[in-house]
Amino acid sequence: MNTKNNQRTRISKMLLKNALLDLLAEKKSVEKISVRELCERAELNRSTFYAHYGAPKDLLDETEDEILAAAAEHLFKIGKANDRNAADYILSFLKYIKSNDKTFRILLLDVADSGFRAKFIRESTGKIMDSFDITLQASEEQYIYSYILNGSSSVVIQWIRSGYAIDETALVALLLRMNKYLLEGVIRKPEG
Repeated sequence: MNTKNNQRTRISKMLLKNALLDLLAEKKSVEKISVRELCERAELNRSTFYAHYGAPKDLLDETEDEILAAAAEHLFKIGKANDRNAADYILSFLKYIKSNDKTFRILLLDVADSGFRAKFIRESTGKIMDSFDITLQASEEQYIYSYILNGSSSVVIQWIRSGYAIDETALVALLLRMNKYLLEGVIRKPEG
């Protein structure tokens, strides 16, 4: 009996999340989405919604948390499989984003929640930066990482916005070239 209820819960939540993403794509704001409208789109009763969530924002928060957790898990697997090779790491992550286009397009481009973009950049892109084997001067490190993270994530967002106009392999090469030039200019060579 418990398995049946768990499966029913998973299906109901999946229907609600898909409905939410569809409505966000149309309206661009979770505040403009009513529970009634969400349930009609998901073809579920409002009591089903309220059994799991208090408001559409709660559903959005859970959806975002799941995307961040899935991205972190994917990045962890990439790191283990590629022995932390930066190019392979980034390439695999770009393919992951592309394969989940609808979700990333809505949550990163349409900015359903402005805080999500910042969390995504900090958590996902930060893990990619860890794959680079570099040592920076401690007093400058936070600024350099911030510049690289925000710049690289903006390039990825532009890539999504352009409908993936260039191949992921070409984008990886571009990101690595841009960041290599920056890092060559700021990494201090040991004296001696």
